[in-house]
Amino acid sequence: MSDPEQFDVFYAEARDRLLVQAFALTGDLPASRGAVRDSFIAAWHRWSKLRRLDDPQSWVRPHALTHAQRRHTARIFHRDRKLDPDLRATLDALHKLPVTARKALILAELSSASAPERARELGLPLEEAERRLLDARVQFIDLRDVPATEIHSTLERLTGHCTGTDQRWPRATIIRRAGAARRRTHALAGAALVTATLLVSGFLVVDTHGVRPTLESARQRITSVPGETASASPAPSPITTAALLTKAQVARAVPGRTWRVTGTDPAQHSTLPCQRRSYADPKATTALVRNFTTRRAKGKPQLAAVQTMEFSRDTAGAVKGFDTATGWFAGCSVPQTQLLAVRRVARLGDEAQQYALRAWHAPAMTFVLGIARTGRVNTVTLTRTTGSGEPDLDANLRLLVSAVDDVCPTSVGGRCSSLPKAASMPAPAAGKLPMMLSELDLPPVAGVQRPWAGTTPRQALSNVAATTCDDSGFHGHGWKHDATRSFLIPGAHLAMAFGLTQTIGRLPEARAKAFVDGVRSRLASCGDRQLGTKVLRVANGPNQSVWRVRTQVSDKQTVTFYMGVVRNGGAVAQVGFVPDGSHTMTPDQFTALVHRAGERLAAMR
Repeated sequence: MSDPEQFDVFYAEARDRLLVQAFALTGDLPASRGAVRDSFIAAWHRWSKLRRLDDPQSWVRPHALTHAQRRHTARIFHRDRKLDPDLRATLDALHKLPVTARKALILAELSSASAPERARELGLPLEEAERRLLDARVQFIDLRDVPATEIHSTLERLTGHCTGTDQRWPRATIIRRAGAARRRTHALAGAALVTATLLVSGFLVVDTHGVRPTLESARQRITSVPGETASASPAPSPITTAALLTKAQVARAVPGRTWRVTGTDPAQHSTLPCQRRSYADPKATTALVRNFTTRRAKGKPQLAAVQTMEFSRDTAGAVKGFDTATGWFAGCSVPQTQLLAVRRVARLGDEAQQYALRAWHAPAMTFVLGIARTGRVNTVTLTRTTGSGEPDLDANLRLLVSAVDDVCPTSVGGRCSSLPKAASMPAPAAGKLPMMLSELDLPPVAGVQRPWAGTTPRQALSNVAATTCDDSGFHGHGWKHDATRSFLIPGAHLAMAFGLTQTIGRLPEARAKAFVDGVRSRLASCGDRQLGTKVLRVANGPNQSVWRVRTQVSDKQTVTFYMGVVRNGGAVAQVGFVPDGSHTMTPDQFTALVHRAGERLAAMR
């Protein structure tokens, strides 16, 4: 196939898809169409090189998106009367995301770019790009009010508006002629540019103060967040970059690695996992962020750390900001993210907590977030580790102590640290039905890289979490607030029986204890009562028990079922899990999940 034929096929196949991506990014269809057209003109200019790429779109796409952003000056869709309200809502949600987060979401959902390609186009390390994508997804879910499983289909509906317009694409021959003319123009302009550069280069060595500018000096120029009005100059903030952690402090808190500062910024945006808006306190007068990374070490996970700091106008604003930020972490709705642990820290600032989270998508990442308030200042320390290793909460706590002690002596600070002590605490209430498990509580299933999805809770007329051994019911006979729901993994091609179920209800405390004792008794005798059934008690405690039940249904088939029951006062939960062969969770993971179900029951007390 000749070069023109190859290009014509590429142009016909790629132009509509690139137009949808540019339109999703800008909301400006004319600007997007022009940017895509001009990018193909530039592609023909360089076709002798691009045709050797595995995917020429990897060159055309970033050019089209960049040119579309430069061209559009307003969100044209607000003036487009033909735009469907559903599409307008989608674009509104997209345009409330930071640009980098918006682009990350669009590349992941509307392009075929791999994760490394997306990171390269975003100009970010792979881990950072994946984190931005996770944050973008949770923000879009919240803004657009759609489940995670419908993000792709929601964005795909923009295609009809882009391809259904009356405007037509220029013929491929017109694009190629324009590209050839562009090549000739560039050849003439190149000679003139060399001469001009030689003449003026001497004037570009220093700035107006005779100082040679550097990237390092630029990133250290921190300004406060603009106030609500520009008429009055804000008073100088007592919080400056001097109050932020240094790489020496990070090295002492997380020893054994070489740390470096990779950036200091005056805005948070989507810096933290599960962050739902730019600032926990929207009225904060100053916000600072500093990023740290370690040099790569063979055989060791990659580490990174972040500190954010918000200075509120008053203590009440700081208290609300603390509550907002802890709500982000406690109720994280990013798909494939699990809340591992929560700790309350005593004698550190005015209030402090820690959260351990794991993003178990590939590549897996483990996060520890420490947040403390001292006076009018909230500070968060984030430590991020690649892989699924045990979260180092103590190292993060050492960082948090240093962060508080750096700012508490200022005029806006409050209490400092005084032999801080961290203790595990139940997972805070979160979600629309806080007394039940949510996707955030569920661990990954071996060999599956898709997110859990929960069904809508309904009244527990039948108990799908029960086994044939206990056949327990949660409806009638004094039960209150009974509910049941299931969790599945759509698109994972697992057995029909696979899934996790939970049933909850409330009784007077004495009856609830008797109910749990009855379940234990029936499970203990099940092997004698039902031939072919073997029951193994995996864990047992005063208010919680977990079993593995195996039933032989034929000579060649055995069904395995994990079941746990837990009580919190008069509230009871029963949790069941049916694995699919090797697609399972470990007994320890299931036991921890039943324990979390017991913590969630506190919302019923």
